[in-house]
Formats: sequence, C-alpha cells, structure tokens
Amino acid sequence: MQDFAKIILKENGSVMGDVQKAAVERVAKTGKVSIADYETGLSGYRQCLLDKGYKEIIFVDMGNGMKAETSHKEGTEEQEERYSADSISCFSTHSGSISALYEYQVGNPSLIKDHYQAVAECLKQRGLVESSYTGKQYKKESEAAATVESNESDNWPFSYDKSDQTEANICKYANGETETDESWPIEQLW
Repeated sequence: MQDFAKIILKENGSVMGDVQKAAVERVAKTGKVSIADYETGLSGYRQCLLDKGYKEIIFVDMGNGMKAETSHKEGTEEQEERYSADSISCFSTHSGSISALYEYQVGNPSLIKDHYQAVAECLKQRGLVESSYTGKQYKKESEAAATVESNESDNWPFSYDKSDQTEANICKYANGETETDESWPIEQLW
C-alpha cells in the first residue's frame, strides 16, 4: 500500500486538493488508510458538488465503511454533461485517490491486478467460498449472473450462499464492481 500510495502521489498529486494529498502522504508513510481520511475525502467531494449548485449528494453504505454515491434523476443532456465534468473534477480533487486506496485496503490488500482473482481472494478471505475458489470461477459465475433474473433463487449462479450476498458485495465494490439496489434513494441534483 505504501508503494501504491507513492505511485498515486506521483501520478495524481498535481490534481489533488491539499487535504486529500495529505491523506495519501500518510498512507505512503504508514501503509494504512484511516476511515476518517476516507470519509473526509467523501465529505469534500459532496461539498464540492453542493458548492457547484447541485441540490443533494447521497451516499449509501456498501459495508466495511465503504460508501457509494447513488444514482440521480436524469437531467437534460446539458445538465448531464455538466454534472459529469463537475463530478470528475470534485472526485479528482477531494476523494478519488484516497477512496481507491481505502477500497483496496478493504477488498484487495495484495493489490491483485486481475479483477476476477481479486474478488475471488476477497471472498475466500471472508470465508464465503472454499479455499480452492478461483478468479476463473468467479468470472464464469458473474457471466452467468448477467443472464439470470435476480428473483430466480433456483438459478443462483454464485458459489457463495445467496444469504451472504451483502458480504460478497463488499468484495465486489472494493474491486470496482457496483451493484445498485432498487431500495437506494435517487438523488435530485437539479
């Protein structure tokens, strides 16, 4: 994590705000991301967008302290383009790098480059699948899941139990895979 943080500082340091940069510098020294630094980054991102005139920015808890921004009610093409640019700018300045470090710390501390293998390792570490489970198995199951309707419990495609889905989603989200939930609130940006 220390080396990864140093790489991030070198590549993204010029676009980070002072608060985020200081947080990433702490990771470069300690190898650990504090929940406080992660939440401060998200708070900065939210405030940045609110300062740009958006009405609300809502995060949902993904588990293990990780949070994801909910989707928003679609606006005009012009509004969507503006939001996209503003979101990227605020994310880069306030939370993008520290969020990446925190998510890797939670779900991929070995920094495995293969997405499927990283999720598989996380699932194994959490005791949700057998120790022989592989990234290839996870990839095959993910592809099968794309064709299965979520309410068809007889066709559950994953090796982990359906009752462990919330815990498994931590591994998925920490490795860049977000599954939205219909119960999440919808942001009203405009």
